[in-house]
Amino acid sequence: MHRRATTLLEALVVIGILVLLIGLLLPAVQKVRESASRMRCQNNLKQLGLALHGFHSSNSCFPQAYNEYWNFCEPLDSPTPPDARPRRSWAALILPYIERDALERTGMKLAQKQLVQLFSCPSDPRTGTVSLGGNFKYLGDKFGLTSYLAVEGSGYSRGPSDTNLNLEFGGPKDGVIFRGSAIRISDIKDGTANTVMLGERPPSPAPDLDWGWWAWSAYDSALAVVDYRNVAVPFCPKPSTYSPADVDDPCGVQHFWSLHHGGASWAFADGSVRFLKYSAAPLLPALATRAGGEIVDQSAY
Repeated sequence: MHRRATTLLEALVVIGILVLLIGLLLPAVQKVRESASRMRCQNNLKQLGLALHGFHSSNSCFPQAYNEYWNFCEPLDSPTPPDARPRRSWAALILPYIERDALERTGMKLAQKQLVQLFSCPSDPRTGTVSLGGNFKYLGDKFGLTSYLAVEGSGYSRGPSDTNLNLEFGGPKDGVIFRGSAIRISDIKDGTANTVMLGERPPSPAPDLDWGWWAWSAYDSALAVVDYRNVAVPFCPKPSTYSPADVDDPCGVQHFWSLHHGGASWAFADGSVRFLKYSAAPLLPALATRAGGEIVDQSAY
């Protein structure tokens, strides 16, 4: 018995069907992968939110965005001298509450070089890299990156201090975690379920990765939901608000966004994590204040 050979036309038809099937399956596979990455990212934020509450339980307040001038949980006008461990971000301050006590004990000079998986969104293709110092190359240091920033408040308005890199000057200290803050749960008059504490903002573009170091301050550790001044990248459109960006966009460093489709995940002061679409941008100034008295329709986001 002779077997009929496959003709070129038949082979091409089979190949075409396979290509079509792969084309149909690939988006589904990518969607499943993104869904898994988004869930892992939200789990990271959940654990960070719990760590913030652990810090609160131990210190009677939430950590500062970075403790450059005040000690824990003292009033902002306290005469206490600067903290002996300056420029430690909220992420550095909660290391004992994410089971990274040993990293904290190495000292920040060594700790800041380390990658902490909990601080990185798995959707970021740069996860697993470190900054080579950016504008601080002269220090010869490396810096671990973070995808999550504290929410300082509703935003910054133009004023005489617009050129001041200490970002809280020139704008309201109306959030939960900002420079020198000492905010307690009882200070969140708007309700913990209506107040955001952490949001997503990937590091600035490679190769320098100037902004987005978990151990440091300013645009590295905290950001307002609206920024009128654009200190990090002055040539970008003003104001900077919650909107899409990408890893090659230098202006993305000045506002919250994520590598997830359609929006980003946010950690609220009640410990919950919710995904907010970019269409919720007009609501964020109200969600970012701890005691603004705003009424936010939760069904809108």
